[in-house]
Amino acid sequence: MSKIPFVGLHAHSVAGSIFDGLGYPQEHMDFAYENGCDALALTDHGNMNGLAYQVLHAKKMEKAGKEFKPIYGVEAYFHPSIEQWKADMEEAKQNKKNAAALRDNNTSGAVFETEVRTYKSIVNRRHHLVILAQNQKGLENIFQLISKSFKGDNFYRFPRIDYKMLEEHSEGIIVSTACLGGIFAGDMWRNREEGSEAVLAAMRGTAERMVSILGKERFLCELQWNNIPEQHELNQYVIQIANEFGLTLVSTADSHYPTPETWKDR
Repeated sequence: MSKIPFVGLHAHSVAGSIFDGLGYPQEHMDFAYENGCDALALTDHGNMNGLAYQVLHAKKMEKAGKEFKPIYGVEAYFHPSIEQWKADMEEAKQNKKNAAALRDNNTSGAVFETEVRTYKSIVNRRHHLVILAQNQKGLENIFQLISKSFKGDNFYRFPRIDYKMLEEHSEGIIVSTACLGGIFAGDMWRNREEGSEAVLAAMRGTAERMVSILGKERFLCELQWNNIPEQHELNQYVIQIANEFGLTLVSTADSHYPTPETWKDR
């Protein structure tokens, strides 16, 4: 048995990650406690609908003499700049119209197909970002971020936040880089064909911006250990960036079900 204490910092439940998480928060908490953990974070997609379950079940556990800390958080959908996204989307819409007009006068649809792919890439761009509450102020700031993410242009198919919103509500929060859909992973996917130096250059830019907002202590580099080859490619980049910037590495399970035997149902 490992003597290193483990706390899961990235988990999804059916309460807030519909069609992605299985099991209610209390099931996740009970399993964690029964297997030696004294805390667990819940980071559902774009919302904190599981928070009430966490609070009430933690009180029930306390009454039963079980010392357990619920950690409140969210896996937010992130875009670097919603304002820039709006400008890019308007430009992409116009390019799409121009391409459609060109197609009407052209026997080939090649140009049109290229513009459609570009359009989808621009308007659908988003990455995951795990945000955890460090204290009461941090919890309040996460509430603010989630509330704003559902309003106006911030919501496009998914509730989104950006750097500007993070700057406004950075007090008391801890941020980690998430999964293969995370911010560092986005840098890898966009620059992979250009080679490792291009990937690292993009990741350095992301790290610099995050550190400028959160400092080195509250920006965590997340490693995961699933059976996807690209995950381990990403891990190597994440380790290098963490070493270069003096950032903390965290190892997560990114769990989506409460017990091992429920993986198949999920």
